[in-house]
Amino acid sequence: MKSKLFLIALTMVLSFSSCENEGVFNDEILEQLKDPAEGCETAFAYAKDGCFRDDGFKRWGWHVGPITAPYSETHDLYAGAGKCETSKGEIVGSVSIVYMDDYVVVEYQTNGEWMLYETHLYVGNDPYPLKPNGQQTVAPGQYGNSDSFDEGESYDDYKIDDVSGELYIIAHAVVCPKKDADEPN
Repeated sequence: MKSKLFLIALTMVLSFSSCENEGVFNDEILEQLKDPAEGCETAFAYAKDGCFRDDGFKRWGWHVGPITAPYSETHDLYAGAGKCETSKGEIVGSVSIVYMDDYVVVEYQTNGEWMLYETHLYVGNDPYPLKPNGQQTVAPGQYGNSDSFDEGESYDDYKIDDVSGELYIIAHAVVCPKKDADEPN
């Protein structure tokens, strides 16, 4: 029960605060909010040349792109790779991206040890989404597509229609270690 309340509180705080400031949903806040016993982490699909920090943002993570149709690639899903240093993180799953004609399908799949509790997805013609004031942001709450799972899931997918040209993708997740079936909530 405690973990459910914790996840609800975490989601509420991140949802309300991330609308205003791209830096609000960051590693420091996640560290303060997450239950250390749960071991939850923020995770992003990896792209060699897409680190947010290289574009002047304080938070870590990657964008994939630009990509053009037809495109079909699978990217590692890294958790805890602060400052985009993969040696600090762990591969917790994968993100498959398929761009055909006028649609994109993005599939998140965790490995057997991790579960998805939230996913956020940005698909657009610019490297980053824009806040209402026109500034670029990397705040997951601004990505435009999201799912959340109270009990955790190993798989999630999105199909985004009516896209064209060069695209950029940011695939973010909140992941927690998978609990044993006999472990209390």
